[in-house]
Amino acid sequence: MIKKIILITLLIFSPCVAQDAVDIFIIDSYVSPETPFKIKVTFFTSDSVKSKIKFDGNSEITISQNYIDEHKFEMLYETLKHDSTSIPFQIIAEDKKGNISKSDKFDLALPGEYNIGITNNSNFIDLCFGGIIYLIPSPTLVFSGIESKFCLTKEIPLIAFYNGGYNYPSGYISIEYSHIFNLADNNYLRAGYKQIIQTKIIKYISPGINLTTNFIGFNGISPEISFGLLNFYETFTLYARYRYNYGFEKYSEPFHEISIGLFTSAISFNF
Repeated sequence: MIKKIILITLLIFSPCVAQDAVDIFIIDSYVSPETPFKIKVTFFTSDSVKSKIKFDGNSEITISQNYIDEHKFEMLYETLKHDSTSIPFQIIAEDKKGNISKSDKFDLALPGEYNIGITNNSNFIDLCFGGIIYLIPSPTLVFSGIESKFCLTKEIPLIAFYNGGYNYPSGYISIEYSHIFNLADNNYLRAGYKQIIQTKIIKYISPGINLTTNFIGFNGISPEISFGLLNFYETFTLYARYRYNYGFEKYSEPFHEISIGLFTSAISFNF
C-alpha cells in the first residue's frame, strides 16, 4: 500500500525523467560516505519492467531480470571505470511488450574522502609502481614424474568480456609465455580462454583451457583452474593456479604446474 501511495504521489507531483512509455522516478542515488564506498540507487517505475543501469564509460549492468516496479541497486564504487570525481548514469527499462524506456542522465558524485584518495593515488610514481608490479612474472613449480622444476610465467589478458558484472569480467582471452629452468625444451607459449565465476567465499574461481606449444615437439592442451584470493594494489587480484599440460604426440610427456600470480583486466580490450 505504501509503495502505491508513493507511486501515485510521484506521478502527480514529479516531472517524468523518462522520454518513453514507462516513467522512471529516482528516489535515491548516492555513494555511501563510509568505506568501502558503495553506490546505492533506488527508483520506481510506472509499470513492471526489467531494468539496467549504464554508467558512462562502462558496460550496462542488470538490476532486475524480472518484471517489477520497485528497483534497488548496490555496488562498490571502486569497481567502476572513471576519470573524474563524478560519473553520469542512466536507467534503462524494458516492459513486457519489449518497449525500451531510458531516464535522463544523472551525475553520481564521489564522497570527499574518495576524491582525496584519487588525487593521492593517481600520481606518476604510483602508476609506475603499479606497472612494475604487473610485469613481475608468476613463480611456478613444474612437476613431471618424480622431477620438479622452477618456472617463470607471464600471462597477458588480451580481451575481457563483461556480462552484467562489475568486479571482474565474465571471461577473458589471454596469451602466456613460460620459461622452465634446467630443461632442454624450456620455452612454452599458450593462448586460451578463462571463465570467471565470482563467489562469496573467495574473489572468484576460474576454469580455463589453453592451446600450448614449445615449437619443437610439444603441442597440446592445458586445462587449468585458478582461485582469486585477495585484492592487491586496487586493480590486481592475487590468484593460485593449478594446470595440467597434455601433449597430442605419443612421445610427449604430460606435466603439472602450480603457480601464484596477479590478475588484472585493466589493460585488456573490454567488451
